[in-house]
Formats: sequence, C-alpha cells, structure tokens
Amino acid sequence: MKRFLFATVLASACADTGNPLTDTMAGPTGVGPTGPGSGQTDADESSSGDSSSSSGGALTTTTGPTSSSGGGDLTTTMDVDSSSSGAPMCLPATTPCTEGGECCEGLECGTTSLGQVCCGNEGIGCNTPNGEDCCGALLCIAGVCGYDVDAACEPPCTAPPALLIEKQRLATIGGSFLGICGDANHTYGFHVPAANLPADDYSLEGAANEPVCEWHAAAIDIGMDWPASRDWLKWLIAGIASDEIKGIAEVIGSYDGVNVRYWSDSSGWSTDGKPYQGSGHDTWTHVSVYRSTTLEDHGILAGWTANGGP
Repeated sequence: MKRFLFATVLASACADTGNPLTDTMAGPTGVGPTGPGSGQTDADESSSGDSSSSSGGALTTTTGPTSSSGGGDLTTTMDVDSSSSGAPMCLPATTPCTEGGECCEGLECGTTSLGQVCCGNEGIGCNTPNGEDCCGALLCIAGVCGYDVDAACEPPCTAPPALLIEKQRLATIGGSFLGICGDANHTYGFHVPAANLPADDYSLEGAANEPVCEWHAAAIDIGMDWPASRDWLKWLIAGIASDEIKGIAEVIGSYDGVNVRYWSDSSGWSTDGKPYQGSGHDTWTHVSVYRSTTLEDHGILAGWTANGGP
C-alpha cells in the first residue's frame, strides 16, 4: 500500500492495494441542496539543538592618567558575554517544557510519546524515526513532520487522502468527526462514491468532478464543538472566496449555530452565502471537495487549534 506525506504537498498517485479506509456514517438527519431552492439535496448529514555559546568574556586593557603626576595606571575591564553561563537560550526538540515560549523557533510545547516536550507541527523539520520530535499524531517522514495516510481505492467506499488528512487535523484540534463515507441512507451527493451514483448526479457535473478514484467519497462532516469552530468557518469561506483555498465544491454550515447557510461555486462564496433549504448542519459543517482533487491537500483545517488559527 502506498503511503502519502501531507506536510505541504500531497503526492498525486492513487494505489489500488490494501484495505479500504472507509469512515462510515451511521445515518442522516437531514439533507443538503445542490443550490438554494433547487430541490435537489446532498446526503451529507451527520451520523454515526542547544543554541548557547561557550565563548568566554572579552578582556580589554586601557591606560589613562590617574594623578597630576601624569603617570598612568593599567586598568582592566571584563566584558562578560551572557552566553558564557552555558544556559540554553531556547529548548530544543524533545526537551520537557511547560509553555511554548521556552522552545526554539518553529517548535511548540506539545505532547508526543515522550510526554509534554518541545516538538514540531506540520511542515517543521524533524530527526527522530518514530516521530518523537513531532507534536501529536504527526510522524517524521523524510525529515519533515506530517501525516501519513493511505491512498487506497477500493469498494464499497474509500475515505480519500484529501479528507483523511483533515480527519487527523480535526483529531489534533479535538473536534468531533462525523463521517466521510455515507451509509445506505445516502443515495446521492459527495458522500457517495462515483461508482455508486447515476451519471446525472449533481456531484458528478463538470470536469472538476471527474473522479481520480471511483470509490472515493468526497465530503467530510466536521463537528462544531471546539471553541474556535465558528471563527474557522468564517476563515474557510473567506479563503475560498479569495481563491487562497482551492478545490472546494460546497460548504453547508452556520456561523452562529442557528442560521444555516449554503455556499458553492454555483450559488457563490459571499460572506453570508444563501439560506440552506435542508435540515441540520447547525452543529456540524459539511465540506465537499471536487472529485478530481481527492488526492490533494486542501488545507481545510490547516493551522487551526481548538482556540484559534491563522
């Protein structure tokens, strides 16, 4: 089975071996539209190195008159370099810590198999073969902290690399994961593999939805139960609108947990979106990616923690 590093760029090859990576959803509570008022909906609902210096102080000598006799006494002045104490200016990776400010640049005070230590997040260089210098679930792959995901393509449904990476990011954040592959109650839309859909399904429209794997589901439902989740949604919509975040087909969610909105290329990516015609999505956000991009890292949750983000 091929493995893919999602530190910065995801490889663009899909293996067809190994076990299916299905993330089956237990059952829908509502439906989502292909566009405001269209009547067609998407079955996308929630369900089951030490930097110190060893150099010594600089010794300088000066002479000058000290009396009216014109004689000069030799005076010595010691300029002491604070680094000569041997104390590190910052804590290197794998060193126990209590707060991020103690750690060297690029590192955070996080948790690894060693406990609470200075460690690197996604994209930060690393040296340990087992990822002890990478925070959380990150692994050290080819000298960089990142996520290692499978790129299987098998029936009945496979969670694709693009969304498995977001699932792992969500786990690091501490938010609830509500599903990628739909269950039997999901009969159309992005939660269903292309192989199981009729040719006229809206989630197959256009060249962008030409699947790279016919068994990939192309949507993820993200629980909004982490403190910064509503701010994240605003950031996501703004990023898509400005084209900083690419490959997103549709989003359904709520800024306030009450008023549910719908966004897509067809309905537009305005800040407020359009009124959602289905049910649910007040406590979770549905994000679909184009089927041709299921091997790419979209950065949907990149850089976010439970309390804030970029």
